[in-house]
Amino acid sequence: MNFKLSLNKYINLSDKWLTKFVLVWCSVSLVIGLYAIDDLALAIAAPLMTLFMYFAAMAMLIFVIGFQRINPFNSPNSKFVEYATIFFWGCGILGFISSLMAGIFQTTGIDNSKYFLIVASAFPLGIALGATKEWKKLGL
Repeated sequence: MNFKLSLNKYINLSDKWLTKFVLVWCSVSLVIGLYAIDDLALAIAAPLMTLFMYFAAMAMLIFVIGFQRINPFNSPNSKFVEYATIFFWGCGILGFISSLMAGIFQTTGIDNSKYFLIVASAFPLGIALGATKEWKKLGL
């Protein structure tokens, strides 16, 4: 299919830059949180939790898609794993964008919730990274 070739360069870019982006995102969020947020526990915990969730999401997705790859009911000619990989990669990118927009444009009165939502919006990128790792294993 032609869309695999056009997606391949974006998936390779994701594999190369997502972890670096999330590390910078959390580092900058930590510095901003230490200066701008009154709640010191939140300023430290939110970036650390985001990093943990990022790597946990990556590991869980690798496990789930890896399990589907060895599933005896999945025929070798089936494109299910390829489509699942593309689906989860797109969901990770869109999850980041929608979480970031929700954090930026939220209107609740809860203290520092805007900071938390913006910082934690990077964790869905772990799903995208897990999908790129599986994409590489498929050799696409």
